[in-house]
Amino acid sequence: MKIAPIDVARLDVPTRLPDLRRDIHVFVDYVCDRGVKRAHRNNDLSKADSKRLAKLMTDTEALDEIEEDGCSSWVDFVDHIALKLGFVSYDTEGEYAGYTSYAPSYPDNFIEFVEKPYTRFLAMKVAQQEATILELLVSGSLGSANEFYRTSVLGQLDGFNFRGSATGVMPTLDFPTVRRFLLGLLAKCPTGEWLSTASLIEYLKESHRYFLIPKKPRFKDKWSKKDGRYGNFHESKDTWGYEIDIAEADEDAFERVEGRYVERFLEGIPLVLRYVDVAYARKRPKAIYPSIGCLKAFRVSERLRRALSGEVPEPRITVTPNFDVYVHSEAYPAGVLSELAPLCRMVSDDTSIVLKLEKQNVAAARAANPKLDVVALLRRLSGGELPANVARELSDWSQHGEKFVLYSNCSLLEGDKDLPAADSFTVERVAPTIRVIHSPDKLFAELEKQELVPLRVKHSDQALAKLPKGARTCFPKKGGRKAKQRAPKTQVTLMRVTRVQLLCPDREFLDELQRILFDNECPIETDRKKLTLAYSKRHESEVSNAIRTLKKNYKVKIEDAG
Repeated sequence: MKIAPIDVARLDVPTRLPDLRRDIHVFVDYVCDRGVKRAHRNNDLSKADSKRLAKLMTDTEALDEIEEDGCSSWVDFVDHIALKLGFVSYDTEGEYAGYTSYAPSYPDNFIEFVEKPYTRFLAMKVAQQEATILELLVSGSLGSANEFYRTSVLGQLDGFNFRGSATGVMPTLDFPTVRRFLLGLLAKCPTGEWLSTASLIEYLKESHRYFLIPKKPRFKDKWSKKDGRYGNFHESKDTWGYEIDIAEADEDAFERVEGRYVERFLEGIPLVLRYVDVAYARKRPKAIYPSIGCLKAFRVSERLRRALSGEVPEPRITVTPNFDVYVHSEAYPAGVLSELAPLCRMVSDDTSIVLKLEKQNVAAARAANPKLDVVALLRRLSGGELPANVARELSDWSQHGEKFVLYSNCSLLEGDKDLPAADSFTVERVAPTIRVIHSPDKLFAELEKQELVPLRVKHSDQALAKLPKGARTCFPKKGGRKAKQRAPKTQVTLMRVTRVQLLCPDREFLDELQRILFDNECPIETDRKKLTLAYSKRHESEVSNAIRTLKKNYKVKIEDAG
């Protein structure tokens, strides 16, 4: 097979194309961390969510498109792919509100993250992930959604008029087989070299004339047979016209039908997956619709050949002595990043991915999973030994992994053991005379009202403030101490805190239970990804009351997990 080369100096070559493989995971991470509700009428993403996603994704034109049109074709495309892959779910059928409804509506249609398919995908080899995405794209876009009629998400070429797309030869065409054939043909082309699209079409005309439409199609009825092989295709001198027929006997019929398909195929799946680059004419060659001869050249990447042969290399990880982690990968390494993210801070996520190992991250990851061996994990990912200083420091960091509870918008109260005024403000009793309290302003006002003479001390970020003379405190005071005789052994009482963890069946139940407990000011910890709710056993009664409240709508049964 010989395809003629071409000079693209006077052609337009699109650059900075978005990365589908990365943006799929960006979309999943976004909907996983929040409740995303789709529009009631048309089931689209809201403009606010679309803009947030556009800022996170790799399409540089998405944000401007949203400002002008209210939506982004790329964001919507990624949304569609994530749904088809099974990573998210939401209602796509809707419901009709009444007899007069002419279109379905989608009330309370939230996007739900589906963990099992996504986790299964992350566990795949990169070559298998690539094959999964490719097969989804190849087997989709049937009927009137095929390349003849619908412009690709990254494409520029217009399509044929939809009229009659469900009749004639069109329903008999096997587009997945056609796409696989063309991808295989492109894989045989020389890589890294600009080739002529017209030369490729000429080769197909001479060697594979019937690759798209069989020589003798099996028509569904006699009327379709009467129209012939090209009965579905018509040209026009204006955008929506239909007046110029294409007859099989025409000398240039192949270029006007199959040739147009090849142009639109090149800017479809191969361009979206970055298997090819394409170059367009700067001016429309002919004043005819749909356009013809506009996509002048293409350049095949080595990535296509590796994808079709299942030889996409796994990501390579390099750990440097200054604790940088470099990830080298042909495809977006979502699986590897999911393992590294808890341990690192992202430094660069552009053409190359660079992360930084952080002491706090490692300690927190170890606290969440005491069995985690960070050094062994990095050795496995990098395929070799780590720098000696990194391995030594990681071992030390891992020993600091102790669990702690962070209280937000709270203050510390030191006072008498029996202080009824503070009971309703107490979040946790740290010691008999020390409490973690919420709403400190309200509590201070209440203590003053009861003439208990409260003292309010605000500490700086650098040091603790010095207490006035005469203030009673259980904390040691700075300054000289009088020498004391060796005291007898001090009796110590250890406070045992028992934590209870509930595993909820779904996020909706978890949210309702959490809301009731928050209303009752019961301190809890929740993990929306793992669907768990944890609390101190001393709050067992509050949790039991909350569950009893939910029994109005749920049949609740509690089982011990062991």
